[in-house]
Amino acid sequence: MSIFHDPASGEYRRPYGAAALGASISLACDAGESAVTLRLYTDSWSRDIPMRREGGRHFAEFTAPTESCVLFYRFFDGGEWSGEEQITVYRPAPAPAWYKDAIAYQIFPDRFARHGDYVPAQPSPRPRTHRFLLPDWDTPPFYPRAEDGSVSAWPFWGGTLRGIGEKIPYLRSLGVSCLYLNPIFAATSNHRYDTADYFAIDPLLGTVEDFERLCADCAAAGIRIILDGVFSHTGADSRYFDKYGAYGTGAQYRHWYRFGEQYTHGYECWWDVPDLPNVNELDESYREFICGENGVLRTWLRRGASGWRLDVADELPDEFIRAVRAAIKAEKSDAVLLGEVWEDASNKCSYGVRRQYFGGEELDGAMHYPFRSAVLDFLLGKQSAGETARALETLRQHYPPENLYAALNLVGSHDRERCLTLLAGDRERMKLLYVLQCACPGVPCIYYGDEAGLEGGADPYNRGPYPWGREDETLLEHYRRLGGWYREHSALRCGDWEPGSRGEDILVNRRWNGEESLTVCVDRREKRWWVE
Repeated sequence: MSIFHDPASGEYRRPYGAAALGASISLACDAGESAVTLRLYTDSWSRDIPMRREGGRHFAEFTAPTESCVLFYRFFDGGEWSGEEQITVYRPAPAPAWYKDAIAYQIFPDRFARHGDYVPAQPSPRPRTHRFLLPDWDTPPFYPRAEDGSVSAWPFWGGTLRGIGEKIPYLRSLGVSCLYLNPIFAATSNHRYDTADYFAIDPLLGTVEDFERLCADCAAAGIRIILDGVFSHTGADSRYFDKYGAYGTGAQYRHWYRFGEQYTHGYECWWDVPDLPNVNELDESYREFICGENGVLRTWLRRGASGWRLDVADELPDEFIRAVRAAIKAEKSDAVLLGEVWEDASNKCSYGVRRQYFGGEELDGAMHYPFRSAVLDFLLGKQSAGETARALETLRQHYPPENLYAALNLVGSHDRERCLTLLAGDRERMKLLYVLQCACPGVPCIYYGDEAGLEGGADPYNRGPYPWGREDETLLEHYRRLGGWYREHSALRCGDWEPGSRGEDILVNRRWNGEESLTVCVDRREKRWWVE
């Protein structure tokens, strides 16, 4: 007889899903009259527990570890091992309530909006780099390329912080209460992931005063702002690395970087890109620069930000992420910390190390790319409704509740093709995509322009300027209506959740709390949705 165990059923596993430190855990399996052993193991230890038999079912009880970890288990009946299952053991740590209650909106700052009295001004020149401003806002995105395929010049569209501020009424019409801004600090490129000065706003975007005013105006409208923290690398043309001697300050920061003949460019780079030299995040002075009382994190929180998103979190040491969390929570107890993690963030391994993102001392939530993959694969017909429900159920089991409800439920982003392009321009399926963002636990996140029908392939085409005056009004109205629907139903924001399916084409999400119960059904074949 084969071994049967259902980790989603209370008959076979209690408590459901992740477990707090030191929790009492009960596991069961069906294996007939065979003697069964339960094996518990982590990356550093294993333990076997003989199971007691009552009829054809076998039981074992144990106490969860007192340190956060990813605990795996399997059953063995003397001839067969069951499949591997996971229990995420975590230290309970609440994520900020305002964030879990939000609808988020991601803005690529150069491409969202110019302010009303905008006066075009060419960007200041940089050593060995041509940067130029495009007069026509509606110019399609492009990169000038050198013969070797590298970007030979950086075009800018001229989006500004004041432009964002002037669109606050528009954002509120969508129900948005949280803005996630891609990098806004001084940099050479138009994406600004090559930071030149962490304490300066890119002059093309505005000034520190413009940022503080934007935060104040957003706060008055019930909107918080999350900044993008790029701390695994800096720009080569920065006051820190100072590759071209433009600042005359590079010598004092040299110990932040790694140099040597073993590196292609003579220094360690992010993905071997010479414009992005890696830093040593565990260097004491660098950590103080970022996390100290007057460091980058706390300074911008004082200026009005409400949290940070960590770029390439899997390339930041756990120790550094813990220091980041401690710093921002010390400055603002309700500041949020998100991380860019592309896989299941509960069990992610990077550089041979099992990460501790959800142990209770690091991230509040992660960019929810596994959710994105599941719902897009469903709508594209790559997997059935049942397979999609099982994929979502696995995330429900693996993620501690606070981390699940703080997941950033993105579908579009600056790093992926526009969803409407992936859906071959099918507006009705695009509508269903946003329904699923709102129906599943986590914070629904709109990538600027998705709600207006903006299309585009991979970078740079997914970073086109917002089409002001040319929006798809039908699609836009759907996003507005769904934003209101989401705000009206607390079960969608904080209620319990159970994914399911009806046949191959109908994905079901049941949400409930003490006030209401909703069953949200999405039929990809008929391209419709309803609530029961």
